[in-house]
Amino acid sequence: MSDAGPAITRFDFAAGGLRGTHLTLYPNCLVHRGYAHLETLPLASIASVRVAFERDERKLGWGAALVIIALLLLGIATPLAAFAGGAAAELAAGGTQGVGRALQGFFRAVEAFASALPLLAMVVVLGGIALGVLGWLGSTTLTLTLAGAERVYPIRGRDPRLLDFAEALSERVVACVMVLRR
Repeated sequence: MSDAGPAITRFDFAAGGLRGTHLTLYPNCLVHRGYAHLETLPLASIASVRVAFERDERKLGWGAALVIIALLLLGIATPLAAFAGGAAAELAAGGTQGVGRALQGFFRAVEAFASALPLLAMVVVLGGIALGVLGWLGSTTLTLTLAGAERVYPIRGRDPRLLDFAEALSERVVACVMVLRR
């Protein structure tokens, strides 16, 4: 059994789905180790290394849409409550029985719902803001292309440490390819 040699560099995943795992670069291989798994990738099998920071446009879009929906909810809350309250008061003043009383109950329920719309709008706008922030933070993703597969290692936010790790990995992959060509 051959010795992998001393580690060149290491990257620890502190958050996200890979939290608690780490990548360790050795002269001839890359090791991804976690509490329940171990994967060793020979550098000669890595075809390409890509690292990129990208904002999540989908979350940004959903965040903006939720803020617009919250504004619409706020816009219709007052007119809807006024209409339903006026209609219920008009029916109550008429002193109707049967269908009129049921209709009065319906308008009171609509008025109560319209009164709750500002609270619902606040929840929706907070959700939209949260999605927008997560989308703006984005993620830095290290992607390794192998012969028949791809390994993706994402981390939330812009992480220059992952960029530095990818640069060291790229240098070792190129050096390994040069040795194989000789």
